[in-house]
Amino acid sequence: MEFDLNKINTLEDLKLAKNAFNNSDELKELMSQIKTADPLQKAELGKKIQLLKKQAEDFFDLAKQKLEDIKIQDLINQEYVDFANPINTTGGIHPINLVANRFREWLLANGYFEYTGPEIENEEYNFERLNIPQSHPAREMQDSLYISEKELLRTHNTGFSARALEEHKNQEFSQFAIGKVYRNDEEDRTHTHQFTQLDFVSVGNHSFGTLIYTLTELFSYVLEQKVKIRLRPSYFPFTEPSVEVDVLFNGKWVEVLGAGMLHENVLKMAGYTNDMNGIAAGIGIERITMIKYGIDDIRELYGNDQRFLKQFK
Repeated sequence: MEFDLNKINTLEDLKLAKNAFNNSDELKELMSQIKTADPLQKAELGKKIQLLKKQAEDFFDLAKQKLEDIKIQDLINQEYVDFANPINTTGGIHPINLVANRFREWLLANGYFEYTGPEIENEEYNFERLNIPQSHPAREMQDSLYISEKELLRTHNTGFSARALEEHKNQEFSQFAIGKVYRNDEEDRTHTHQFTQLDFVSVGNHSFGTLIYTLTELFSYVLEQKVKIRLRPSYFPFTEPSVEVDVLFNGKWVEVLGAGMLHENVLKMAGYTNDMNGIAAGIGIERITMIKYGIDDIRELYGNDQRFLKQFK
């Protein structure tokens, strides 16, 4: 049987070639002869059949590789950009920034001010002022990224809350911070060594009802549909009581953040001597972005793949 690679240019061509081989006169004749042949002839015919099938298998492997090469070349031709020639293109806001801006808009409109600062933090504000003891696992080198013995890349933006509490001790105020934080995590579909976090704190005469209202209205604005929330008991060193918060979005409950009432030790270390209390929450912006836009791999958000990013123009 003749094998001609030039005739294989599509998957349909490959399918037809396989059918042609399986129904070829040469293969049928050998299969017919082997049924009535004596033992010595059967051995010889068997070798011919195996050789013929091996030739066909090698040919079909080459044909598959050819089709794969054609597919790759087509993709290259479609995505080729001549950087020597000017092109007209329009940019867009990254999905992480789209979501961060929704959070920022609601918080600013509801009396919060934005706090910013360096990405390198010291142990006092990253841990001590947040009631995180020396024995806490997050303080170990394998979990945090230390720059020196007492300085590290901030592991959350709650350190800004500690600073704001100190600056506004014994006063009512509402503050938030949005920025990169760093953890010594392995990269996978849902984890990365850096991500964007929103932390907010509000101090006054608050109750758990204040927290529930704030989170419900905040997420309804960010997700652009009215949502319900549910709370599950949890533990965080800087809040007491603490809760994990789920949001009902598109008919499904999803875990979105940790929150609670500010721990009295955190208020005392900041210099509060009155009976004010506060609410606080920490929210991963990438997680909310993935939930809102149906993204199932966090690495997509950092890949600079124009095919992925152009949908957010």
